[in-house]
Amino acid sequence: MTHEKIREMIGDWLDGELDAPARAAVSAHLDACPACDAEAARLRRLGPALFRAPVRPDPRSTEAFVSRVMARVEADSVSAWERFAARVLAPALGLALAGLVFAIAMPDPDEDAPLGVAAVSADAGSAFEVAP
Repeated sequence: MTHEKIREMIGDWLDGELDAPARAAVSAHLDACPACDAEAARLRRLGPALFRAPVRPDPRSTEAFVSRVMARVEADSVSAWERFAARVLAPALGLALAGLVFAIAMPDPDEDAPLGVAAVSADAGSAFEVAP
């Protein structure tokens, strides 16, 4: 077998997934080839590190973490006044400010308009004049 084929089979050889003839061929090659033997040794060391079972969390540390988080949440609680200011006062002030800006930006009504009609003066002659 070639080096490439043996290197492809090293993982299966380490896992015991090869049949007897293939296992014997890989073992014989590893005995004769230091480079492939080094690759097998590297994979042997790497396997346990990659496939070890995850550590289960300690329930006491989890409970302590939850207690610390809840203590901070309760310490940072918002007062009734802060809730009122954030939910009612801020939007009301924003709406009042928008109304004030809108009222200031509106043009003056035409004095000669009929009663009940708020017309805006639009004198075409004076609208396009450029002051010297």
